[in-house]
Amino acid sequence: MHKDTGCNETTCGSSCDCGCSGCGGSEKNQFSERMQALYDQGKTTEILAECNKVLHETPENSDGYFWRGVVAAVAGNFDQALADYNKAIDLNPKKAAYYTYRGSAYAMTDDTANAVVDYSKAMLYDPANWLNYANRGVMYLNKNMYEHAIDDFTKAIELEPEDMGSYVNRGDAFAARNLFSVAIADYNKVLEQYPEETGVLIKRGQAYYELGMNEEALRDYNKIIELEPDNITAVAIRASIYLGQGKLDEAIADFTRAIELDPRDSRPYFFRGVAEVANKDYPAAIADFDRSTTLNPDNTLAYYNKALCCEMQHRNDEAIAAYNEFISRANPESTEARHANERLKALDNTPGGTQIQ
Repeated sequence: MHKDTGCNETTCGSSCDCGCSGCGGSEKNQFSERMQALYDQGKTTEILAECNKVLHETPENSDGYFWRGVVAAVAGNFDQALADYNKAIDLNPKKAAYYTYRGSAYAMTDDTANAVVDYSKAMLYDPANWLNYANRGVMYLNKNMYEHAIDDFTKAIELEPEDMGSYVNRGDAFAARNLFSVAIADYNKVLEQYPEETGVLIKRGQAYYELGMNEEALRDYNKIIELEPDNITAVAIRASIYLGQGKLDEAIADFTRAIELDPRDSRPYFFRGVAEVANKDYPAAIADFDRSTTLNPDNTLAYYNKALCCEMQHRNDEAIAAYNEFISRANPESTEARHANERLKALDNTPGGTQIQ
């Protein structure tokens, strides 16, 4: 059995065109080897010229269509790539590589269903190729089909234990199922070889955080920020950990850094405001809640928190305005909405009005 095509050489006929020794396809196999060499050198223009030439001379050469499809895919012309892969498969429906590449073209056009079908067909003709399992696993992961994804990544790792991408992706699938300890084990496997891979450090740090292992999470985020001082994701998450730990000065410093890195993001202003409230710095919190709502008017809690802070500062007119803005946007059945209505009544400039203490 030919490992790339699934072709049984002893019974293969001349019409197969798989390139094995049993079907008289040595010239076509040599052509494909030459195309691979050109591809490895990045010479796609030469590949295209040779494919057009061989197809003009031998229109039934499936590899000519296949490699022309590869060139089209490299150029981002996936419609043309699919057309050429389709022709190659029509001429030779038993060659695994054709399905693998067509599956990837479907994946690039967000046609997950056809991509999964093609990767599955490629497995039929080449069951030992780990890449098809890894690719199909990504399709399942993107569709939130986590159990199927885990099965495929596990098979890919079994066939190719050095496939670090499948460890990362399987870790993501485990994390999506809230199996954070198992996810950490997969991320650890990658970080053993690549200890400064910041993308994986972020994922592991988040998994630690979800498990309440804050010190371990902080070690990962500190490492990321050491390697990439402008990594806004790591800075913002570290700030959130500090906030949860009550380390308000550290949290405010990190939220401030996140704002410097992206002043158009409303979220660091909001959470810095929360930290400032805990620090009893109400004027600063009010200013930050204002900035947050300016950038994101749908952040209802920013209006609510601003109103509370304004009351603490006896800025009742501003509190009333913020409560009204909150009520106009919030779920009227929420606890905060009910409380806001109560506070509006208390602030209605009547002698019985009360002030938050």
